[in-house]
Amino acid sequence: MKRIRSDNLKRKRDYISSSSANEESIMSMQNESTSSKQNVNDNLNLNLIIHMNSLISLLKQFICSGCNKRWDGSTTIKERNGLYIQLEFMCYNCGFLTRLYSSPKMRNGRRHEINVRLGIGETAQEQSTIDAVYDAISEAGDVEDLTVSGDGAWLTRGFSSLHGIAAICSTTSKPKVIDTNWCSKKCSKCQGAESLRHVNSDLFSTFQENHECQLNFIGASGAMEKEMIYEMFCGSLPKYDIKYISYIGDGDAKVHKYLTTNPPYPGVTIRKLEDTNHFAKRMLSRIKKIKPENKNTILSDSKKISGKGRLTDGDAIKFKIYFAKAIRESKTDLDKLYEKSWAIFNHHYSTDIEPMHDWCDPQWCKYLQAKSNGQQFTHNSRLAIPRACLDLIKPAFLELCSKTSLARVVGGGSQNANEAFHSLLWTMVPKHRFCSSTILRTALGLSTIIYNDGYSSLDKLFTSVFSSIGYFSSECFGRLHTARKSLTSKVKKRRKKSATTTIMTTTATANNSSSESDDEFSFIPNNNNFADITQGLIALELSEDDADMDYEPGGDD
Repeated sequence: MKRIRSDNLKRKRDYISSSSANEESIMSMQNESTSSKQNVNDNLNLNLIIHMNSLISLLKQFICSGCNKRWDGSTTIKERNGLYIQLEFMCYNCGFLTRLYSSPKMRNGRRHEINVRLGIGETAQEQSTIDAVYDAISEAGDVEDLTVSGDGAWLTRGFSSLHGIAAICSTTSKPKVIDTNWCSKKCSKCQGAESLRHVNSDLFSTFQENHECQLNFIGASGAMEKEMIYEMFCGSLPKYDIKYISYIGDGDAKVHKYLTTNPPYPGVTIRKLEDTNHFAKRMLSRIKKIKPENKNTILSDSKKISGKGRLTDGDAIKFKIYFAKAIRESKTDLDKLYEKSWAIFNHHYSTDIEPMHDWCDPQWCKYLQAKSNGQQFTHNSRLAIPRACLDLIKPAFLELCSKTSLARVVGGGSQNANEAFHSLLWTMVPKHRFCSSTILRTALGLSTIIYNDGYSSLDKLFTSVFSSIGYFSSECFGRLHTARKSLTSKVKKRRKKSATTTIMTTTATANNSSSESDDEFSFIPNNNNFADITQGLIALELSEDDADMDYEPGGDD
């Protein structure tokens, strides 16, 4: 096993040991405290968040032990360290002082228990991503070079958002989030403190010296994605001792260009792998773009592109499906992928005078099936897409089915994991509501934990931070975890059923039109190809929103 693997495992063991030691120390203190008082209610052994005014209102209901009068006095914060706070209450009547310590100290150190718990809670996200990295390394055969998918998103729609996030996911059989990053062009605390600049300059200076500003990005919001992903690539070595050598992204070339011009690893060129789902849907977007642009153009057969017996939107969708299937079946062999992609166009372009089925597959090509059986086959020109229409959309095939273009999807993968993660995040911080960067970072951490480990992992997290968790909270997390698994299963079944219905309808229509027509790919429900194309439709539906996205050859710059 490689050195990197052992180093990572050692660091992980040290991390877990440290966390376990702190938790055991805390539990030991709790046990000693509980054993000293036999009738202590376990429900009181927890941490609470309480407003100061509520605490003072409660104190005013009690008698001061110094003057035996109802307490009325002042409150002073004597010490503050993280979540720990020391309060001093002074009675106005007699000057008697009472002190309140919000948390005890650790038995073998100077740190306070509440801050130790907070540290355990803050490292929960890091622990989740570390486990995800080890899963990816293990599935890749204990290698230190990983293929990852990355994508960015913005808190508000459009490219004027003040906050942005990005995530890198593994490409394992069950992808998980292995790193996240965030950018902010605004700090709410800095804006609020501006009122002190002229009123109390000393206090304002003190604030600036001790304040951790949330503003960490200056520039166009659209440039956030490449900066965030670049930082995560640069941080992979110090954080995990691994390299991301292949990157699965969408058609936007800004990220990959930035990784190429600013190599995060000396001597290593990051390979760009295309998202196969996005790439396949470009066939649909190109054809749908060509049709309206040429709706009034008179073609070589003296007719327009639209109308009865012409190129329909259904034909465009079928071309997308066939193209996606070709990519999935041949994405490890460029030559085979090139032939299968052009077989789609040539198959429909064929006539009795000029058959073009050299690259077709006998499993679906009726011409080759008839030829192998020694039978005569006649192309049904009445149901075929006219050659004049195919000539008009041929540039889309020339662009997408060239070897240069197809090389980008060889070995490619999917960004579905990133899109699913973003969907979970936006349920916590909806795009139509404003939130600060602090809330966004909290939601980013929670969504990472939930996406990787499920809602049930929050039970342990809350127990670590607050020392206990209520019955209803625990029950809620358990039910959410079950509901999430159930929903995922239902969505897959629904999409599979929808895809099955679509294919069966298409097949039935083609068979009813002409049993001798070779104008459509033959997908029969009991054929081996049926399962493949069904899974393909499910994958394509996962990110349908960008079907009409504008994309220029070679990526956007």
